[in-house]
Amino acid sequence: MMQEIVNLLSGIISLACVALVFLAVSSAVNKSMHTLTVCIVALVLLGIVFKLCHLILTPLLAVGNISIVSGINKLLGAVMGAAEGCLLAYILYKVLSHFGIYVL
Repeated sequence: MMQEIVNLLSGIISLACVALVFLAVSSAVNKSMHTLTVCIVALVLLGIVFKLCHLILTPLLAVGNISIVSGINKLLGAVMGAAEGCLLAYILYKVLSHFGIYVL
């Protein structure tokens, strides 16, 4: 679970960095120094936020590798997956019955 959060956070920050770099390049071509400065400051702040998140999440990932915690994490993930499946089946049943399509 924690690894997925780390991957998602890394992906979001990477996309934001790519967008800021493209914006910085286009503003440099257009000689808009104000936008270029804002992009550089935003890139620096994103780097700081990423490092802080890395410092916070690294110990949490280490705790998640303990065998007892890992087993509980897998068990609770299976329970939540089953609950999600039941909820989706119930919503699908309600939508189909709303339109008069009876499956059961």
